[in-house]
Amino acid sequence: MTINLKIPIVVVGLIFGGMAAVSIIFSIVGGYIGDILGRKISILIGSAIGFISYFLVYVLFETGATPLEISLMFLLSSVSGALVFPASSAVVADTTSTEMRRSAFGIYRIFTNLGWAVGPIIGSVVYGYGVGYIFLFSSISSILQFLTVLLLMTDMKMRFVDANRGKGFISFDRNLVIFSTGTLFLTVLTSQFNVTFPTYANIAGGVPAAYIGYIYAVNGTVVVLGQLPMNIIFRKISDLKAMQIGAIVYAAGYFLSALSHGVLDFMGVMVIITIGENFTSPGINSIVTKIAPPDKIGRYNGFNSMMNAMARGLGPSVGSFFLYEYSYNGIKTWISLDMFAIFAIMLFLALRSRIRTGENLNANIA
Repeated sequence: MTINLKIPIVVVGLIFGGMAAVSIIFSIVGGYIGDILGRKISILIGSAIGFISYFLVYVLFETGATPLEISLMFLLSSVSGALVFPASSAVVADTTSTEMRRSAFGIYRIFTNLGWAVGPIIGSVVYGYGVGYIFLFSSISSILQFLTVLLLMTDMKMRFVDANRGKGFISFDRNLVIFSTGTLFLTVLTSQFNVTFPTYANIAGGVPAAYIGYIYAVNGTVVVLGQLPMNIIFRKISDLKAMQIGAIVYAAGYFLSALSHGVLDFMGVMVIITIGENFTSPGINSIVTKIAPPDKIGRYNGFNSMMNAMARGLGPSVGSFFLYEYSYNGIKTWISLDMFAIFAIMLFLALRSRIRTGENLNANIA
């Protein structure tokens, strides 16, 4: 957006904030649809919206539309993930025991990140033909997702449909609020991944825009190669302890980006950031589905997705502000952003304390 549409970085942060606002609403909708109508329906609707919105962004680029028109359609694309992700997490929970859930989410992430490893490389290649082709490829990916789910996925018989009728549209409890607020703070830091990190790497770190995709391909590769070994480690530590370790590793990785210059340095930083991701990402979904009653897994995931959407909107805005305020001074920028990891760790410790004092949660979370 900054390079091709000439949109100021501060405005880019606001656009991603708008995407988060859309995701906040539709994450709750997606969780509700998943609980009431079934996971498959929610995923199919989200996939169809992704196909349409990404294709229209491509058309707008190719027809020379204004930055405002392209940005508005880009906002619509966030509806897709908001409908898909709560239902996808619920599918994993539906098909696993609580004891195996974190490992199952780890395996789920491996397949997701196979795409994440290939996608940025393809993005770097098609960028040379025009930035619009990135969105054409995303549109094709969305329709392939739609067809795969439509033809191959068998939705589990919804055991709780009757029990869910008339229940609240939004479901949460105190433990969910504490944990989701912690993940909100952590996601403010991790969401620098989308805007602040690549912008800093390009402008202050000397990485050409065409090479950014290769740095992101490292992320997918490390997830694919590292998640199964991490699952072995997970057997020895609790979910919340893994979240705390991951937050520390994340903070260290982002801080090291302030000392980095060039593609290889930022690839090394990405390895560290991804290790933090390997610690935290499976744990988030695992903890939420363990907190949730069986008939409300979709809505609990929806609530957590809503909080994370808020963070993903706030994060780029905060990061863009720090880049602007500190004139791309890496030390000041990344130390300021790492404070959010500290806030998250404090809330994870508070939840562990509640569990240990007898609150009704699975013991293996703490």
